[in-house]
Amino acid sequence: MLSKFNVWCGIFNDRLIGPVFYDGTLTGQRYLELLQDVRTDFVENLPLHQLRIVWFQHDEDPLHKISNFKQYLMETFQNQVIEYGGFVEWPPHSPDLTPLDFFLGGHIKGKVYVTPPPTLQDLRRCIAGTCASVTPAMLHNVQRAIQSRVQMSIVTNGEQFEQSK
Repeated sequence: MLSKFNVWCGIFNDRLIGPVFYDGTLTGQRYLELLQDVRTDFVENLPLHQLRIVWFQHDEDPLHKISNFKQYLMETFQNQVIEYGGFVEWPPHSPDLTPLDFFLGGHIKGKVYVTPPPTLQDLRRCIAGTCASVTPAMLHNVQRAIQSRVQMSIVTNGEQFEQSK
């Protein structure tokens, strides 16, 4: 029987949060529970002055639009949420501006699928190992890249630009 799982990661400054694996189909309620668990673990190890500068960014997946999820984001991050149609407006379908898309996803796939893992357990191990290899210096470079990517997005009026570079 073929199983499936979801992988969630986050980036905070020069730290990679995760990977967190979730078995089965991800529903809105399950995603909310996953995020609550990750946030609890994350916040326990974060000084209060850093917690005040945390911004939550996500895409426009339908799971992110359920009312209890949006309520949780408002209560947890107040006006520090970046999303399409959210507190801080973000262009729809903006992988060029989302570090998890323009850096982490490609980095993981590039390492993991050099030799496709034969089992799901091997795949999980390979993803976890690749995430562990992400260095603070790599994430610092990602932060610097955001500035030029935002400028490029302004020039292209919010249109995707990665292919034209």
